[in-house]
Amino acid sequence: MSILKNHFYKKAAPLLLFLLLVIPVASQAQSFEEGVNLYRQGKYEEAISVFSKMDSDKAMLFAGKSYFALGKYTTAKAYLEQLTEQDLEDLFLEAQYTLALVDFQLGQFGDALNRLHKLQQREAQTQIVVNAEQFYRDILDYLTLNQRRNAFQEALYPKVKYDIVASAFGRVDYAVAQTLYNQLVEAKIDTTVDQMQKLSNVLADSVSYAVEVAFSSDLQAPEGITYNIGAALPSYTSDDPAFSVAQGLYFGYVMAAEEFNRQHADKKAFIRYQNTGASMDSAAYAMTNLAWNYNADVVLGPLFSEQARSMAEMAEQYQIPLVAPLANSHTLNIDNPYVYQANPTFISHGRKMAAFAVNRLNADTLAVLAERNSLGEASAFAFRNKAEKLGAKVAYFFVEDLESKGYELTDYTNYFTADTAIIDSLNYPHVDAIYAPFTGQVAPTLVELLLVDLDALNSDITVLGSQAWGNVQIPEQRLQNRDIYFSESYYINQKSRKVEQFKKRYQERFDMEPNRFAMIGYDVASYVLQTLDRVANPALLKDALKKQPLYEGLISNINFGGTHINQEVKIFEVSEFGIRPVLDTARK
Repeated sequence: MSILKNHFYKKAAPLLLFLLLVIPVASQAQSFEEGVNLYRQGKYEEAISVFSKMDSDKAMLFAGKSYFALGKYTTAKAYLEQLTEQDLEDLFLEAQYTLALVDFQLGQFGDALNRLHKLQQREAQTQIVVNAEQFYRDILDYLTLNQRRNAFQEALYPKVKYDIVASAFGRVDYAVAQTLYNQLVEAKIDTTVDQMQKLSNVLADSVSYAVEVAFSSDLQAPEGITYNIGAALPSYTSDDPAFSVAQGLYFGYVMAAEEFNRQHADKKAFIRYQNTGASMDSAAYAMTNLAWNYNADVVLGPLFSEQARSMAEMAEQYQIPLVAPLANSHTLNIDNPYVYQANPTFISHGRKMAAFAVNRLNADTLAVLAERNSLGEASAFAFRNKAEKLGAKVAYFFVEDLESKGYELTDYTNYFTADTAIIDSLNYPHVDAIYAPFTGQVAPTLVELLLVDLDALNSDITVLGSQAWGNVQIPEQRLQNRDIYFSESYYINQKSRKVEQFKKRYQERFDMEPNRFAMIGYDVASYVLQTLDRVANPALLKDALKKQPLYEGLISNINFGGTHINQEVKIFEVSEFGIRPVLDTARK
């Protein structure tokens, strides 16, 4: 995360005025003033180019502040730490306050509290001292339990240790509060002083502590906080077919962040782009760069499952949540608590379709036909497992090497004949519906062959399909006496006012029409930002994402349902009147 640049610029305004009006700057006056103007306008790189040419403490200070505003915290620290107490007091205090912000950015909360505590000891109640007092309290209201532990160990002053513990009371369980109090005692904090006695009284019994809890509040983010959202996407030339995919996702992320910023005066979000390249090694590098150079709170991307696997390993090492917008491999996030998939997997599709068949269509006897070693194979097994758990019977389960048979399906479709004589003589069970999760380039051919066979058999069996069924132009005569449904992750309601407004804002912002990937990017980023807004502290994001309430977006719904895979699969009906979504499908 980083702190909102405007917010800290405003807090530094009195110092800026002091520097411009009081300090003599001789021949460099115009240059310094030019740098300050650039800094005020948010042109931090240009400001750095001005300040770096000047050999003065004030230029050193504002070079450090400019690097901080760019999120270059290590470089900012290198500049700011060169100002010492021997320098002009106002410069030194401003440097120390900004260093506290840097410490906060780097997650070094104990160091930040130490600096702010020292600033508060100044006799003169300058604006910097007042800001330091507020920021000190804000950090104490922001910390998770683990962050408190680390800060307590870093704290150099008894008062800071005491405040870290005292501000946790009411936010942690009674037994935990007792343990924290004991840490104060072991740290040789004087237990006879009034403040320690107050804590002791609160812990006198669980009832007294329960009163404290009743008046406590959730974690609060410091005013002006911003969140760094990593955008891990490959870079393509404009003539590459994948260019519009990556561009659409990125512009969607930007639209979500800008909307979040408009709606929140006290917190902001920034999208930090990182090129993942075309290899797994470059994807791992991208994750490392976002972690080290941008202190990313969460990373959105990359495009493909192969690169996502490489980034997933690094996400776990850096403990940064990774939300893949498009990847749908069911092996991507096994045993990795930091990886989320916004695009439902093929397993999710199979489970959703099984629930729809049993709960909505009241089908109790089912069949499955899928190609072995295809993506649809995972859907087929998930469908069978879910259907049987719901009490249905899967009478036929064909997951076969269809290519080796020349895609001849009659060996399987003959079981669905409408000829009662054959049914009776061979004792074929009646089947209510067949699930055919065809995928890949051969899917349209398999769709056509299956429907031709069923028509030839005069079978009116309901057909349940994968996403590919929605992309096939099925002749009208094949739809007149048959119910066909398919599952899909995405759907745009062109009559939606929300979609209409998004398209208008997107056109104004980027001078182009949004594609479906722009809407996917917007939905994923909005879901993440809504979760951050709810929990305040990004350290809670890993677990909060899977518990976030249902998000109903422009093109997709997102609800992880306690898992790491989006469970919101949509069901559509194909009829002679076109494709329409089926409303109120079962969510479980």
